Amino acid sequence: MRLSALLATLAFCSFAAAAEPLITQVQHEPAQPKADVPVTVTAKLGAGLTKPVLKLQAVAPGKYVRKADAEYEKDWTDLPMHDDGKDGDAKAGDGVFSVRVPATYQKHRWLLRYRVTATDANAKPVRAPVAEDTCPNFAWWCDSGPAPWTGSREPGKSPAVTFSSDFQKTLQSMHLLAKWEDVAKSQWDGGAHKQKQAGTLVYRGVVYDHILFSNRGQGSAHIAGKNKWGLKFNKGHDVPFVDHDGVPFPAPVDGLNLNPGGSTPYLPILRGISGLDEVLSMRAYRLAGVPSPPATWVQWRVVTDPEEVPKDQYKGDLWGLYVAIGEMEPELLSDRKLPNGLIVSSQSGIKHAPKDMAEPQKEWEKFLNGMRSNPKEEWWRANLNLPDYYSFHAMNRLLGNVDLRPDGNHGYYRRPDGKWAPIPWDNDMMFVPRHHQPGYIEAINCLKHPAIALEYRNRAREVLDLFASDSSERGGQVGQLAADLSAALAPKNQNTDWPRLDEAKWNHHPRINPKGGYFLLSAEGSYFGGPFTRKIATADFAGLKKYVVDFCTDTRPGKKYAPNDGDPRGYGWGYLAHEAKDDKIPATPTVTRTQPDGFAFTAKTPDKTTTEWRVGRVGQRGWYELDDYWKKDAGPEMTIPAEVFKAAGEYRVRARSRDATGRAGHWSSPATVTVK
Repeated sequence: MRLSALLATLAFCSFAAAAEPLITQVQHEPAQPKADVPVTVTAKLGAGLTKPVLKLQAVAPGKYVRKADAEYEKDWTDLPMHDDGKDGDAKAGDGVFSVRVPATYQKHRWLLRYRVTATDANAKPVRAPVAEDTCPNFAWWCDSGPAPWTGSREPGKSPAVTFSSDFQKTLQSMHLLAKWEDVAKSQWDGGAHKQKQAGTLVYRGVVYDHILFSNRGQGSAHIAGKNKWGLKFNKGHDVPFVDHDGVPFPAPVDGLNLNPGGSTPYLPILRGISGLDEVLSMRAYRLAGVPSPPATWVQWRVVTDPEEVPKDQYKGDLWGLYVAIGEMEPELLSDRKLPNGLIVSSQSGIKHAPKDMAEPQKEWEKFLNGMRSNPKEEWWRANLNLPDYYSFHAMNRLLGNVDLRPDGNHGYYRRPDGKWAPIPWDNDMMFVPRHHQPGYIEAINCLKHPAIALEYRNRAREVLDLFASDSSERGGQVGQLAADLSAALAPKNQNTDWPRLDEAKWNHHPRINPKGGYFLLSAEGSYFGGPFTRKIATADFAGLKKYVVDFCTDTRPGKKYAPNDGDPRGYGWGYLAHEAKDDKIPATPTVTRTQPDGFAFTAKTPDKTTTEWRVGRVGQRGWYELDDYWKKDAGPEMTIPAEVFKAAGEYRVRARSRDATGRAGHWSSPATVTVK
């Protein structure tokens, strides 16, 4: 059974009543039909059921039918099913009934909904899906692949570029089928703010019918024109989502957030960055061990018109590039499974609570009130996950998260042990070398205690050493992360990239605000901390990627850094180095590999210090030094187990010294081990 058919069957079975008789094993083949190809629907009837009928509803593009519409219950065609081993039925008399839906029904971009009905021994009707299912029909989507699309960054002034079907297949797509008036209301009508509209999602060939969608955001919800979306899926019909590399999210999702990827609509000086700021930031927090929602890219296609590609480049299915971000849910916040815990958004309140937690709101208020009571060091250690907070705060500085504030753009996750950890959120105003909002959360008050502040500075230096000291594309740090992520947007063997497509779609779109903002060599931004000029070396996505990497690494001529100085060159590195500064830290060791073919190392370290050792992996996609691959405290000599180096690739062995006060110095320059 194909995956999409299996998912549909499982979704149905989860809602089926426990008592027999039932209609089960409902599926269609091919699972992802193309135009002019017949489709066979099969279903197994329980004992006593007779007269099976396939009820079919064909929905044309541009004529979407909501579940609440009168037409939904009226427009069904009956096709009797049979169990005679003929016309698509595999075996006579096996209880599995079949019907072949003629090829004439299969038209590109059409939605085919279906149900199976039968009669029980008491002459009562039975159907699948059952009436109680949140999605009362099965469905397939007929898709022959995307048509070529042509657009210009400024029609009439700039040449048009054609984006081929093959190019469009390089990034996973999501289709939303809906009525145009519902889409327009959701995206651009302030009077319909966050009102739920009905539609159908198609993802990886599987139909998720009767979902809800709305706009997202607070004050900026309708400003940009290319706005945020919120998708909510039906109970029992979670979506097994994958990232741009095909890597599954840690768990299926019951909703998704789509961001436009154009930097904040208030100050879109990074327009053209195509969500690299958001996806890289979320990945960086996650690498540092901070509970963080997964983030990736999709091409968003909204089917509201009869034509897929009308003459007007601003109409039709293709809406361009969007960032897809998972919800704040425990099963999504880490690649290492987190225990079920309370999750709270600083703006919208409780997002998730364990079923056995009696009063989650009181738990949240207790923590808030505790933070605001000028607590002692012991309270912070008992109630705040300090390692996660150190990493969160260090990344905020390095990434220039200037829209962060005590009452917004973050959340908290409470572990069962009672310790809370911050969650990053709304990363669309990053890489800014000016103060704006405070740039911190209430938990920053823990740093008033000297011992906690010392531990934070240790972690800040570690982030500088392991994530911000190498800008190269295979160096296992921020440069490699930017390169790895960008590969999804600039696929090999193509003469264009996704940021250029997004530019053609939105740069002068009638709804966009402001117009003409993509890939400007120079852009002015004014923040609460003052103005600054954003410059890029080249007027393209590569120029903005370089801007991000330069912001996070020590790239400033003259090496003079100060918070809020307005110079983006190395600003994030400089801000974090400013906070990490401690003149009393131990000296940095020198690491030597004692045998060319062995795994014994020595570190020249200061007296009266403990030596910490670590091994990081670099050079391959997904191998980053900041990830805790292998660590151990020992003396100045270390033999690392051979199994640490069992996979082919490049490894970096480093050491650092920690003194009796708890101060840790910088990690050493690496000794490199290459395994072929």
